[in-house]
Amino acid sequence: MVQRGPAYPPDLLDYVLTHWPEGSALTVNPERLGEALSACFQASLTAEEGRPTRFRLLLTDPRSLPEDGRPNEGVLRLRFDHVRPFSADELRRLSPSAPFETTLIGAGEDEDRLKIWGLAHSGPAWLAPTWGGRASVPIWTSGPIIHVTGPGQLAVRCAGKLVGGLERGALVDATMDVFDSEWLPGLFQAQREEVREEHQSRQLGLQSPTSVEHSLIRTVGQHMLRRAIQLIRGARHGGMILFVESRSMPACLRAIRLKYRFSADEPTRRYRTLLLQMIDQMANGTLAPSVGWSDFALDTSPALESMERSIFELSRVIAGLAATDGAVVLDKRFEVIGFGAEVSAELPAPDRVFRAIDVEGHVRESEPGRVWARAIGPPTASCRIILGGWRS
Repeated sequence: MVQRGPAYPPDLLDYVLTHWPEGSALTVNPERLGEALSACFQASLTAEEGRPTRFRLLLTDPRSLPEDGRPNEGVLRLRFDHVRPFSADELRRLSPSAPFETTLIGAGEDEDRLKIWGLAHSGPAWLAPTWGGRASVPIWTSGPIIHVTGPGQLAVRCAGKLVGGLERGALVDATMDVFDSEWLPGLFQAQREEVREEHQSRQLGLQSPTSVEHSLIRTVGQHMLRRAIQLIRGARHGGMILFVESRSMPACLRAIRLKYRFSADEPTRRYRTLLLQMIDQMANGTLAPSVGWSDFALDTSPALESMERSIFELSRVIAGLAATDGAVVLDKRFEVIGFGAEVSAELPAPDRVFRAIDVEGHVRESEPGRVWARAIGPPTASCRIILGGWRS
């Protein structure tokens, strides 16, 4: 949910103090937190050697972190031999040495002032919900962590949860995850049912057949796409993925110019092959009437882990193809059709487009269509194209 602006760091401070989670102690004086938000806001408007300033700032006493901490389970605490001044310029200078995905800049109170005490290498495990997969998120501190992701874009988190943020000059109190919507999984319902039916046909003749739940098929597919999106965003070049209906493929390919098209053989359908192998592996190892995502999340067998890694390598393939100008084209069975696709400029441009404010798109903001017309164009009656683009 977005609360209307304009809003600035003092507004974010008031919001965070009011909504700080009960049972979690604020490890920094509220006044110092306000100073940190102000400095982070100023740093977000700068660049270092042509690179945008992005970083995570941990506000806690370094003595609260264990000496024997390890990345991906906690942090590897690296203290400077003497504290550094806390300022927007110092944050800017340190940001290249603290990659957003793996390292935090550490600061705490020293003689009633904020000082930078060093770096804390967390590793990328905290990104598990974004990357996809079964890994759990380690919670190693309840101290405030400030994310700086772009000009004027701040977020304050506690124990992995968003407390509040600034986005487009407005206060944000929740992240919008399109994978939590009802409409997106609904677009792939027929394809999930195809997988269920194919698996059931493989179970014919068995004394105790095991069916597969929609939750498993849906979540594995979502996590594969999450990993691809994260890789595209991490490469900092942007990208787009187009999903087309298999039955209307010829009409769709007339609406886009596909520079590189693959042969329609098994490697382009490898995701479906791996998914069915994974389901068969789980079904053959149980007497339960069905298997779902919870069963997969708890299964630590080497065979399943190997299949999961193979599926995530497909995410890397898709992300790599997105590096070329133009979109990567998949069908709704996740078959890779080709890449370097351009939406035809001959399609009529919409007068306006709408940006969703909530995950289901019930609340929307209108924007001029001319800004987007060349990039996407509207779907035609005979060719339904699902569009998803990510910019750095």
